[in-house]
Amino acid sequence: MKETIKFDKVADIYDLYVNVDFDIPFFLKETEDYKGEILELMCGTGRVSIPLLDSGRRMTCIDYSKGMLDSFAKKIENRNYSVSLHQMDVTDLDKKFGLIILPFHSISEILSTDLQIKALQSISLHLENDGVFILTLQNPKTRLKVADGIPRIMGNYPFKDDKHLMISYVNQYNETEKIVSGFQFFEIYDSNNTLIEKRFLEINFKPISDLGLREMLKSTELEIVEMYGDYSYRNFDEKTSNFMIYKLKRK
Repeated sequence: MKETIKFDKVADIYDLYVNVDFDIPFFLKETEDYKGEILELMCGTGRVSIPLLDSGRRMTCIDYSKGMLDSFAKKIENRNYSVSLHQMDVTDLDKKFGLIILPFHSISEILSTDLQIKALQSISLHLENDGVFILTLQNPKTRLKVADGIPRIMGNYPFKDDKHLMISYVNQYNETEKIVSGFQFFEIYDSNNTLIEKRFLEINFKPISDLGLREMLKSTELEIVEMYGDYSYRNFDEKTSNFMIYKLKRK
């Protein structure tokens, strides 16, 4: 069976190449009037959490990667944030929340439909009756266009001490398994462009279609109340939208 992504292998360099902020205004807006404690699932190194904490939100943040949480904790040392970090699985929640967010399309990192349903069921059980769950997904119709086995360059990123990080990747969609598999390759060069370190990270994720999500939700108490095709609240178009963003509540 395919393995979940071992982010511990790249936790120390993750923020160098995952530094996008296109979704931050959306999450700031969606949480601005909420005064309770927000649960963020699969929080990583705090890319979304920290801007929310900077704006005075109270949060509980969970992730299965110790390395990513260690990076998160280091970034918020000596800051007076109202936040607790927990290394745990999405299915191990132990209290209810009025607002739960799952940013960056991360539920697709769960590699079986049964386990994805189990995660949604756990979220449903731990969402307060009048609460909101915000779930973000990539649209398979557009995402799978580059899951074609062709190697690509992700980018060249400045690193400490005049070094730089080159990242390339390749992935392929397996129609039988319904899983995208591949690798990210990391090369660190010194100031003379001499290669000094190489790493690779195995990538596996299971895309979820709109129809697939709606079928999975039948096993939960969750229902979709709003859906957008991007973080600017545009309508979803299956052929062109890159994202599927859902607001859900308990039935």
